[in-house]
Amino acid sequence: MSQSEYERLIAPIEEKMMRAVWQVTQDRHDAEEAFQEALGVIWRRFEHVCKHPNPHALILRICINAGYDTVRRNARRRTKEAKAQYGEPLHTRGADVLLELAEKRSAITKAIGQLSRNQAAAVVMRLIQGEDFEAIAQVLGCKCSTVRKHLERGRARLRELLRPWSSATDEVIPNE
Repeated sequence: MSQSEYERLIAPIEEKMMRAVWQVTQDRHDAEEAFQEALGVIWRRFEHVCKHPNPHALILRICINAGYDTVRRNARRRTKEAKAQYGEPLHTRGADVLLELAEKRSAITKAIGQLSRNQAAAVVMRLIQGEDFEAIAQVLGCKCSTVRKHLERGRARLRELLRPWSSATDEVIPNE
């Protein structure tokens, strides 16, 4: 990708890309890591991105996916480190660990990470970024009705996963 291609395609939405990654990771280091990973994917698949009917929406999807990949990878690493240090899973530790894990933002991020890729992308792009159904459909390569179904199923799954934190559910998963 040349400087002119970067200026034409990436530079106008660079801030939006960082916001998309930040909304998933909620951590400066993880956001930077995910952003760089997303740029690598975009660079490797640049021809495909340029040919896409909505390249900016595809770029945001790549950023969201990179954010989730980073969060999942780091969660696996932390779990392995905790098992090595304590010799037992985190969920069997004391109340202090359970309280830490129950923080609202962490619970929501984790719940979104448990959705299928399409459901997670639809939820993040619609509820957090405010994208319209047509843009999401282009990114996912499906019809608007399918996007609505992904969103409906994603919301239902989030409500189920966030049931212990019902106040968080109402704030994050509004009914449209």
